[in-house]
Amino acid sequence: MNAWKSNEVPKMMKSKFLGKQAIKTVNRIGDIICPGDDDFPSYSELGCIEIIDNMFGNAPPADVKDLNLLLSILSFMPNAVLRWLVRKMATAHGKKGALNVLFRQLDFGLRGIIFGTYYSGEAGSGYKGENPHRIVGFELNRIVD
Repeated sequence: MNAWKSNEVPKMMKSKFLGKQAIKTVNRIGDIICPGDDDFPSYSELGCIEIIDNMFGNAPPADVKDLNLLLSILSFMPNAVLRWLVRKMATAHGKKGALNVLFRQLDFGLRGIIFGTYYSGEAGSGYKGENPHRIVGFELNRIVD
């Protein structure tokens, strides 16, 4: 049911902010953090990469440039190394040391992008299933005066 494999760049995806290697890497990291199961779709299955530009509209251009560089570097890592890095980032919280500070910053930034797109309520054009926020029963009730 995958709209595309996580190691491929969707043909219909063009980003105003991220390059092809960066898009591919976000998709790979997304599938590590949100791999999917019987109830939930994986990051790539949901097609989150199609809505990735929504995350960067108000971001400082220098930050987007740095993110592109980081993701392009990470794109050369094998999946096993990338999985290790994601685990290392998640376990760095509460630990001291300069390297752990860097891992925490990476964790916050990358998880923000991944979860922000995954739970946005939007999906890629190839996805026909239920959105994750509906699966968990989340509804936003807004009261307007």
